[in-house]
Amino acid sequence: MKKPILFFIVFITLLHSSIIKHSQNIEYSGKPIMLIFDSSNCPYCKKLKEDLIQNKYLNTIAKEFDIYSIPRDDHKSYMILGNETTTQSLQMLYKIKVTPNIVILSSKGEKIWQLPGYAKPYVLGKIMEFVKGIEEGKYKKSQWRSYLKSNGVI
Repeated sequence: MKKPILFFIVFITLLHSSIIKHSQNIEYSGKPIMLIFDSSNCPYCKKLKEDLIQNKYLNTIAKEFDIYSIPRDDHKSYMILGNETTTQSLQMLYKIKVTPNIVILSSKGEKIWQLPGYAKPYVLGKIMEFVKGIEEGKYKKSQWRSYLKSNGVI
């Protein structure tokens, strides 16, 4: 009985690490970038990360993004898109007041979307699909309201 449980824990840990990066070097890769500002005592942060792993719809879309965890509790230095910064500077730049707080950047580093708080997998997935569509030239940033309305989000 212990082996299947241990295998499951190792599997989830490996899967988590492959989707959500814990690197302090955030680089251009041609994919949109998602920064997840989280906290160690935040139950919704944990739920968000579980959704990214366990929800098939969200997991599929997440593979199209470079996703980085930025722990608010840790005061670290980061290299983000060639610029040196710190956890505190990033929090000030993106006005982070709650966790989780998701900031989605284009593949070139332009802020496209910010989502303070937890969002259900369908809602977050639709936002990610919209950002991916902007990257592919299907949508313009100004079309966000009509896109979300046509997909039943608002």
